[in-house]
This record gives sequence, structure tokens and C-alpha cells, in this order.
Amino acid sequence: MRSLPQTISALAILLVLTLNLGCSGHRDVKLLTDRAELALAAEIYNVENDGARITLSYTESISAEKIRFENPDVIIGKNLSSIDVTYLLRRMKHVYPVYETLQDSQEGRTHLIPLSFELPLIMGRSEIMSKLPDPILVRADELREASRAFSVLSKDGRLLRLAFSPSWNQDFLLDVLATKNPEPFSIDMESIDEESINQTVMDIRDWIIEGAGDIESDIQFSNRYRYIPDEVSVLNGRILFARTDFEYWNSLPDVINRELDIRYFGGKRSIPVVSVVRAGIPKRAKSVRAAEDFIEWLMLPSTQSQLMKSWESAGITVFGFLGGLSSLQEVNQTVMAQHFPRIKTPESQFFLAPRYLPIRWARTRGEVIIPWLEAAIKSPRTELSLLDAYREWDLSVFSETE
Repeated sequence: MRSLPQTISALAILLVLTLNLGCSGHRDVKLLTDRAELALAAEIYNVENDGARITLSYTESISAEKIRFENPDVIIGKNLSSIDVTYLLRRMKHVYPVYETLQDSQEGRTHLIPLSFELPLIMGRSEIMSKLPDPILVRADELREASRAFSVLSKDGRLLRLAFSPSWNQDFLLDVLATKNPEPFSIDMESIDEESINQTVMDIRDWIIEGAGDIESDIQFSNRYRYIPDEVSVLNGRILFARTDFEYWNSLPDVINRELDIRYFGGKRSIPVVSVVRAGIPKRAKSVRAAEDFIEWLMLPSTQSQLMKSWESAGITVFGFLGGLSSLQEVNQTVMAQHFPRIKTPESQFFLAPRYLPIRWARTRGEVIIPWLEAAIKSPRTELSLLDAYREWDLSVFSETE
């Protein structure tokens, strides 16, 4: 099987050749994306459509600055619903039958079309997961209950086994927060819900201490044993559960995957949507109609089915549609169920997703929110509140641009 970079490089060459051979009447459509597998989608689209040619520009993360620099006709990527990005986008004309919670409509119009979305997963051995109360969803209290009596200490008091710890995965900290408040951060981060954030910190601390005995023992266990993949630790009995995601789960070898099972992590009657892949058209786009046609093509159930089959045939490891469940319920109930029979799609009323994300979300999340949460969980007497930490970081970012 070819690696994803090798496959994408070959497809990029084919795209260039296709463009060079195309007729002069073709409209070039520049696609800026953080989904590398769309190179194959662009190739297929170019073959099937004579009127336009998609050229792909890949980036690790899409930001407002990147959009201004690249000046694309269409953007497709994760977590684009921050106000600094949507300000650069046109309002879309077409309406698609996507899950209601994924829509970001304003006054009946929308700037972004959701294509796919991710939900948080908990994996464990099949026989352990079968004992959980719900066949689809697992909640924090159920994980804690299943974890009791699993921890084992050595003669000198060191942890030898630990069922699960929220500290093992940065994403899980935000998963827990999202079950308490799906929108704890305001658009500009100046009106955050400090009460729910601080309560989440305390709840996670209590959870860690309940399992490991204290915060330091939890850290020592991670340093001592968690240098190997979580699925291996689950199978050898070192831990019971691990937080994972669709793409990692899908990448596991069959010999390991068949020994494991998964549940969605959520609240009492909710599952937080952790990321959404969306498509939008910048105001400065030169080929607006052609960009609209490309998005419309991607939103066809037949196209999504075709692309899933094509990625698999090309040896490109991609879960579902663009790394997640489709935004179209019809696709999840038919095509997704056929390609990924072990993935059960929850009822749509369980989904919770923030309508908008704070500005510069990727950096704010990675450079402020996650580090602050980790520090606050280790020591509740942090010098700065999350809002103060953000303001300090914001000033330093502003100075970078001066």
C-alpha cells in the first residue's frame, strides 16, 4: 500500500499534467484545504467536468491569514467557523439537508457548508466494553464506575495498572468541558464561562485522584508506561480505556481492531462534536460559480460514496468522508454503514456543536486553552485565570505582527 504522501505527490503531478493539457476555456478553481485526500477528489472532478479545473493547495491548518495570502476560490478544512474566517467568506446560495446542529446560518443564509464531523471515541477490549450500560454512548460516571477496583499497586506503592485518566489525551479535557457547556468560549474570548471551566477543572482533578491516588502518581504512571500505543496497553491489561478518534481507530491493523470496541463519549443526553470539516467561498474568489459547482458535487451522496471507494482503492487511509461522519444523514445510514459496519451513527438529537469558534481558534486552543487546563488540573492555585492567560498571550501575538 502506498503511503499517503507518495499517493498525494503522484496525484499532484497528474493534476498539473491535466491542467497543461486542458482546453483554454476551462475555469481554474483554486482549492485551499487541510485534507490531503481531496487531491484525488480534484482529479476525479477534473476528469468528469469539462468546464472547470480544480488546482489544490495543501496546508496543515487554514487561518484568515492563510486565506488572504493564498487568495483561493474555495476553502475546505477543519474548524473554519471562527469569526475572522467567516468575515472573509461569501454567503452561500445553496441549502443542503445537513444535520441541524452543524448549521451556522445567519438570517437564513450561511457562509460555510458542513461536509463531515468528528465525535470523541473511547476504546477498550470488546468484553469490557460489552459490560457498559449503553451500546453506543459512554459517560464520565460510567467510565469512573467501570474503572474502580482496577488499579494495582506494587509493593513499594507504584501504580502498575490504571484503568483510565483524563490527563492522557489533551482532546479529552475539552470533551469533558463540552459535555458541561458546548460553548464555553465567546467569539473574542472576552466573555468565557469561567464557572463551567473551573468546575470542569475540579471534576477532572477529582477523577484523576480517584483513580491514581494523587496527581503525581498519575504523572509517574504516564511517564513509566505510556510510551507504547494505547491500544497495546489496553490489550495487555495495563489500562482499560483510551480516548481515540475515527482516523486513528480506522488505521489500526485488523488483528488489533477486532479485539477492541468503541463507544462515543458524551454527557447525559449529548455527544460533543469535536470538529467539523466545512467548505466556503472567499469574497475575493475569481471563479465563484465553478466553486459552487464543486461544493455541490461534494455534497451529492453518490459523490461521497464514489470518493470513499476511490480512496480505498488508491490505498489512501481515510475514515468515512473526509475523516469523519458525513454531514448528510442519508450517507451515514447507507454508504457509511456499508463501508464501516462497526461504526454506529447516533441519533442526531444527541449532537452538540458550538455555532462559532473564537478567533484564531487553532492557535488559541493549542497555545492557551490546553496548556492552561493542564496546568490548572495539576495545580488549582494557578497564577492566572484562563481569561488573563489569553489576554497575556494575545498581547504577545500582537507584538509578533508589529
